[in-house]
Amino acid sequence: MRASFSPSSRRPTRWLRENTTMKEPTITGKTRVHFLIGSPIAQVLAPGWLTERMRKAGYDGILVPLHIEKDNLASALPVLKTMPNVDSILITLPHKFGASAFCDRLSDRAKVLGAINAMRREKDGSWFGDNFDGAGLITGILKAGHPIGGKSVFMVGAGGAGSSIAVSVLEEGARHLTFHDINKANQQALLEKLNGAYPGRVSVSTTVPKDCDIVLNATSAGMKATDPLPVDASQLSANMVAADVITDPVPTRFLQEAAQIGCLTRDGTHMLDGQIELLFEFMLANAG
Repeated sequence: MRASFSPSSRRPTRWLRENTTMKEPTITGKTRVHFLIGSPIAQVLAPGWLTERMRKAGYDGILVPLHIEKDNLASALPVLKTMPNVDSILITLPHKFGASAFCDRLSDRAKVLGAINAMRREKDGSWFGDNFDGAGLITGILKAGHPIGGKSVFMVGAGGAGSSIAVSVLEEGARHLTFHDINKANQQALLEKLNGAYPGRVSVSTTVPKDCDIVLNATSAGMKATDPLPVDASQLSANMVAADVITDPVPTRFLQEAAQIGCLTRDGTHMLDGQIELLFEFMLANAG
């Protein structure tokens, strides 16, 4: 039997245009574009977090992850910079050192490190680079109500994260930074950089100074249950702040033991939260 249709069941194209509510696309040709480059790139979470934050702030933008191999940086980055609707580029491994050469200006901390994790287009068309790896951890400590200016800091680790944290701690006005790393080449390289920029405020030691106020772990020690503690808990005291860059597990065994002693603790998620906020402000500094 042939099916029958009432006139109302046949909707002409004009009716559909006039009576169908079309949802406005969230991305248009006006959307401002920001990139996050690295290799690998599948593990990064910042694109979703920062894009959502842009939308909540009423800013029409998107952060797009791009997988760029190390050997392709020199050909890819200049192309991204020429695109008029690209406002900033975030950088993760392995490009943090190489990308700094593509900036017209660098922040003081980026100059000391020779590495960046963010660059943005200024209003005059030039590109400015900065490094927020260490600043994120500093923000996490400051938000807990603990100043860094005038304090004595001990840090384990002189790699990429440790180097950035060291500069941020000294920039914030720490009285003295003592650090060490099992990689003696990294330790010596960082010591030379810091002594050149902050003479008289840096030293190397494997033990926590007695007058220490803040103890930082900037290594991967603690990601596995079998890892040794980065700092012997017997060297800690209740008046200290203990912080760790590790985001999984949280808290690490180091922070658990520090908390039992009475230390205020800051874990890797506090560092990440602080860094995301700083990156957001950096990316949108010239918006509007």
